[in-house]
Amino acid sequence: MALADVPAPTDSLADGAETLGVVLGVGVVACLVLVGVVVGLIAMMRRAVHRRIERHAPRVRGMVEDAASKARSYTLTGGAGEAARMRGSVRRSLDQTRRVLEAGYAQDAQLSDAVALLRRLDDFAKALDTDLKLLEREPDRTRVDRELPGLKDRADRIEHAAASLRWAVQDRERHLGEDELDRLGTDVEREAAALRAYAEEGGAGGAGGRGPSGLPGPSGLPGPSGGSGASDSSDRPGRSDRRGRSDRPESKRLT
Repeated sequence: MALADVPAPTDSLADGAETLGVVLGVGVVACLVLVGVVVGLIAMMRRAVHRRIERHAPRVRGMVEDAASKARSYTLTGGAGEAARMRGSVRRSLDQTRRVLEAGYAQDAQLSDAVALLRRLDDFAKALDTDLKLLEREPDRTRVDRELPGLKDRADRIEHAAASLRWAVQDRERHLGEDELDRLGTDVEREAAALRAYAEEGGAGGAGGRGPSGLPGPSGLPGPSGGSGASDSSDRPGRSDRRGRSDRPESKRLT
């Protein structure tokens, strides 16, 4: 074996180092891609959770405030307790109206004006809630008694407006349901009449060709034996005529 055919140790080491470098590079790239995917998924999950929290935060905050106002209405006395009760009453009225409008707007787009009015009413309710919240914590009883009647009038007007919207939407839904039920009843009666007429026509057509023997049926067609009788009677004169015509020459021949 010649010495020139033996591979040099340095060449083998260089090939191994190159292969190891390629493997390490591929591994680093794969790790970077995996880290990027994980970071992207985490960011998407955070945004989704943040949007959900923002969507439900006002409702949860309202529930907490409602529970706190209800508790203060039982624990506080005088004008402060009355202010707490008004806050809870206004919030419950608006929440109920909002639920009715949201359910109706999902099926009837013509309620968009009512939804816009409810948003404007919400703005006034928020301002009133802020004033009532300040009045709850007001230590001066004289100021509380002086400010409470005006705030109570505002609360009554807001509740009346919210109730009017809610009742109007409910009445509209009820009338639409009654009209739809009337149309459905009319369609059902029309279809039932058509089915009855079709059944009667089918029965008359099925019995049209049937009749007693020798008599025409309801449709005017002859019965089964009527046609044969007529044909026999029509054949007989021909036979007698033929007999008469054949007998005359024989009599002449005899004479």
